[in-house]
Amino acid sequence: MDGETVNQLLHENDIDTIKLGMVDIDGLWRGKRVTVDYFLNSIIPKGAHICDIIFGWDIQDKLIQGLKFTGWHTGYPDVFLVPDISTIAIVPWEERTASVICDVVDANGNPVAISPRYVLRKILNRMKEDELTPMVGYELEFYLLKETLQSLEQKNYTDIEPLTRGPDCYSLYRGTRTEYIIGELRRNMNKYGIIVDAANSEYGSGQFEVNLHYCPAMTAADRSLLFKIGIKEIATIHDIFTTFMAKYNHDDAGSSAHVHQSISDGSGKNLFSDGEGGLSVMAMHYLAGVIATLPEFMALYCPNINSYKRIVEDSWTGINATWARENRTTAVRTVVSSASATRIENRIPGADANPHIVIAACIAGGLYGMNEKLKSSEPTAGNAYELPDEDIPQLPKSLESAIEVLYRSNIARDLLGSEFVDHFVATRSWEIQEYRKVVTDWERHRYLEMI
Repeated sequence: MDGETVNQLLHENDIDTIKLGMVDIDGLWRGKRVTVDYFLNSIIPKGAHICDIIFGWDIQDKLIQGLKFTGWHTGYPDVFLVPDISTIAIVPWEERTASVICDVVDANGNPVAISPRYVLRKILNRMKEDELTPMVGYELEFYLLKETLQSLEQKNYTDIEPLTRGPDCYSLYRGTRTEYIIGELRRNMNKYGIIVDAANSEYGSGQFEVNLHYCPAMTAADRSLLFKIGIKEIATIHDIFTTFMAKYNHDDAGSSAHVHQSISDGSGKNLFSDGEGGLSVMAMHYLAGVIATLPEFMALYCPNINSYKRIVEDSWTGINATWARENRTTAVRTVVSSASATRIENRIPGADANPHIVIAACIAGGLYGMNEKLKSSEPTAGNAYELPDEDIPQLPKSLESAIEVLYRSNIARDLLGSEFVDHFVATRSWEIQEYRKVVTDWERHRYLEMI
């Protein structure tokens, strides 16, 4: 959209407020609400000032010590939010409000290298040089809880009540009980421009899954970001709490983010299909690259301490660097239902991960495989959970081991940028440091009496 079209859209919808935001390292949407006149007259031509602390604190807004990019040593200067006006959309559940996603630049107008949206754009530009368009379908699992933030705080985040008692997986009858919120979610998201192809109850109590429409990679990342924020906002209206935590309850299923991927040419043809019901040579190289980089990119797919509670046997997610056609025990599943729908599905990322970083990592792995013309391992036959560890490459089993591998990854540094890798690793190291300070309920139950 050009400026005139934006102006017309906002005034025709009587918009007086713009939600102006960027995506941070943790995948949170941070920014400001501004008046429509200020947005049109000042922010579109000049950008919006915002403190670079947006890359200097953790998920709980605690200042991270020891970062190179920002800190007390830099004085926390401003960076600038530059609105991507192609992302402007009317927010159906907020009165007279629209939203826009921004890129982040420094005082000289240069992209901030650690910005997740820039990291994704950089890898997409490499693909664009060869006139290739990565396409992505993002599937997100999440829990709805009969809680509010206040009730959770009062209960110290214990005895959490799910919205439904399950499992109700795929049950249309039982799904009727929650259609008042899931239906509202689908309809509002579709009005918002975030196309929800399907939604269903999942395996855990109060767990649901949505399938977002297949689209170009940046659009898929942006829509996934806004969906995660949007469902939280919509649910709050009903005094329902939403979490995308990878494993909020050890007795329930984890929440994944399945990332379906293919590549189109300039005409929209799916280059992953060989035209004969199989994967093309390009797809096999791409697949091999995604598999080869799984250990190095694990921290990008599973970025939190809790993420690794989900990567266990019999959990509907991979635990080793495996792939197969239509096999949900492997890390990567290939789908060849038709030529146009031929794709690969990375099942390792968690719902807690940053969609921009996850998609960038997937495409970076695929590009590496294509550039090096990698050959994939043989597809797994049967249950991948039963494979002996020595027979197949293993994935890091903790955030600590995952960031060690990422830090040493020349592939990540080449394709995603050393500045980003160093910053990301520093933020995850901080997360580990914060966790080590805390005495958990498990420790008290385990040791308090007997020791």
